[in-house]
Amino acid sequence: MSERLQHGSLLVSFITLVITGFMLRYPEAWWVATIRGIADSVFDLRGILHRIASVVLVAAGLYHIYYLLFTERGKALFRALMPRWQDITDAVAVLKYNLGLSPHKPSFGRFSYVEKSEYWALVWGTAIMGVTGVILWFDNTFLGLLTKLGWDVARTIHFYEAWLATLAIIVWHFYFVLLNPDIYPMNMAWITGTLSEAEMADEHPLELEKTKKEEGYMKVEVEKESKVDVQ
Repeated sequence: MSERLQHGSLLVSFITLVITGFMLRYPEAWWVATIRGIADSVFDLRGILHRIASVVLVAAGLYHIYYLLFTERGKALFRALMPRWQDITDAVAVLKYNLGLSPHKPSFGRFSYVEKSEYWALVWGTAIMGVTGVILWFDNTFLGLLTKLGWDVARTIHFYEAWLATLAIIVWHFYFVLLNPDIYPMNMAWITGTLSEAEMADEHPLELEKTKKEEGYMKVEVEKESKVDVQ
């Protein structure tokens, strides 16, 4: 549940940041005019909403760090998300499979190289957007510390990282979660927190094999304890 709540807060804050951020950057765009026609108050409050969403995003990020470092499930999640050499060989194997150069599709564990890439890109992007966002928010302070040139550099980085993050989510993440023909109309794991055995067998067969082994071991241990209790 905690991971789904973290994802939900990220989802809402990110979408709010994208909409309000580009509303600030492109106030005369046609879609901004449409929003203004529907709810003019949203346009007037876009700066405040952008800052509120940024605080939520940063708070979610800080809690996520705590979750990774100080909870058992978080520690296991962090270990599973660490990049490994296997991720590179898996990427090459997928490329060969998609090009018809290999008949075998590689098997993945809890996270594939695609999911790991998305995760660490999110970490990097959140850090960059957080730092540059603070610089833009407290402009009077940072203009004195960084000069106008430094502030303009931060503004440029913030703008292009926003475009990069938005396009990555729309083109990459939304495809794998919503539009991928293998899971269309969507992968329900972000809502339910679970995958069916068939989905696990197709997408994460190594994790399924590991889970079954652990369940079998636990079953044996429970049976042993039961026999001891009877005796």
